[in-house]
Amino acid sequence: MVSILLVDDHSIVRSGMRLLIKEHISNANIDEAKNGDIAFKKVMNTDYNLVILDINMPHTDTLGLIENIKTIKPNIPILIFTMTGEYAMAKRYLNSGVNGYLNKQVEDEEILSAINTIMSGRKYFSKSLLEAIAEDKLLDKSENPFEDLSNRELEIIFHLIRGETLTQIANTLSIHTSTVSTHKARVFEKLKINNTLDLKDLARAYKLI
Repeated sequence: MVSILLVDDHSIVRSGMRLLIKEHISNANIDEAKNGDIAFKKVMNTDYNLVILDINMPHTDTLGLIENIKTIKPNIPILIFTMTGEYAMAKRYLNSGVNGYLNKQVEDEEILSAINTIMSGRKYFSKSLLEAIAEDKLLDKSENPFEDLSNRELEIIFHLIRGETLTQIANTLSIHTSTVSTHKARVFEKLKINNTLDLKDLARAYKLI
């Protein structure tokens, strides 16, 4: 029996993934969670062969969730499955110990390939991600100001780039609005910028978006 946990706040995504997996892995036992709190409780009580995790869910600090999961179940495989395709975020998540990073826009065949690859004990990298990693290794990163940002700061800037308000970001990350404001001010200071338009221009210049 293969045990898989689907973590996504959209029920239609969970339903679609459930049907896809059951069609190709008949002995799969699939659990679902709509946020990080539910997911963590399930991980504590069940030994999963794979956790498939969205990274953009309300009231969920996903990097913190991964750290907590890895603390209690260090060997549990995690596949990030998200609409967030920015390589800078993918790199941070891969460094956090996940086993693969997949964009939701890929075809069913690639989803199944990623699942099978990770459950066989290997990591999964899409072609586009491998190309980004190769390019990253060839570039001089010593002057890239984004390299000095913390995981939290980098996460917040992508929310800002998407046009979210401080309140929306605070709700998503389950932190106070004042905390988001402090992070934003610190990021702007580190990057030597004055507003979100400057942030977007700088992100484009360093190929973060």
